[in-house]
Amino acid sequence: MELRQLRYCVAVADHLHFTRAAAALHVAQPALSQQIRRLEGELGLDLFARTSRSVALTEAGEAVVARARRILSEADAIGEDVDALRGVLRGRVVVGSMQSLGPFDLPGLLADFHTEHSGVDVVLREDTTQRMLAMLAGDELDLAVATIDESPPDGLESRALYEEDLVLAVAPDHPLAGRRRIRPSSLPPGPFIFFREGSGLRAATEAILEGAGIEPQVRFETNELSRVRALASRGLGVAIMPRSDTGGPGPPVVAITIGPPTLRRSVGLVWREGRRRAPAAEAFLAFALAWTAR
Repeated sequence: MELRQLRYCVAVADHLHFTRAAAALHVAQPALSQQIRRLEGELGLDLFARTSRSVALTEAGEAVVARARRILSEADAIGEDVDALRGVLRGRVVVGSMQSLGPFDLPGLLADFHTEHSGVDVVLREDTTQRMLAMLAGDELDLAVATIDESPPDGLESRALYEEDLVLAVAPDHPLAGRRRIRPSSLPPGPFIFFREGSGLRAATEAILEGAGIEPQVRFETNELSRVRALASRGLGVAIMPRSDTGGPGPPVVAITIGPPTLRRSVGLVWREGRRRAPAAEAFLAFALAWTAR
């Protein structure tokens, strides 16, 4: 078993496509496929289920890829540790972010970090909160900006950044548009525009409606906030979304406060505690915690 084979295996798992994985690694696709077949032969198990149209991880593949990520992280850290001893900080940091960041200036954080550590590459990945928590646990992310309305799973640590109202967004000509506030029990059954399964906003919306005893009529599902707002603006449904995403340039919607009690969401930084990080990742975590504490 070689590090090269593990690196190829992780790349295919990330892209779920042999040709794209080979292109990302700057190697020939036949060479990549051959190395993965050798690894599968050595292990005596298929790591990927292949068809003419798709590639998927097998159960064995998921176990191997999870372990391979940790092995490769440790191997890559060797060079970064040596650079750190020379006083040079290099490496790669992977940061996760949900789409709706409200008042948090993530680009500002990344720009300030780059100014101090130009030798570190920062990769930004947008995903749902649920998916990012799983990626943090699997060491696919070094840090994430996510909804933290509940305690993070075991092994993860968090720090709150801000809280924000969740409001009912309706079209300007909607029958409820003249309301300033609405009780959860008075929310309409729909039609609703829901965020994608696994997102913090989807979980918050479902919790609000379930607590009010409302079985919603769901017409649309998307994870694009701009699309949610556009659909609501056209009267195609109502949505529960952060207040900050209902104002500013864009299709007009009316934001109606939900409560009492006023509904809020909490957003924060999340990372895996007790993990041995490469110097670049350790520096970014320390920088982010200090930057957000200002």
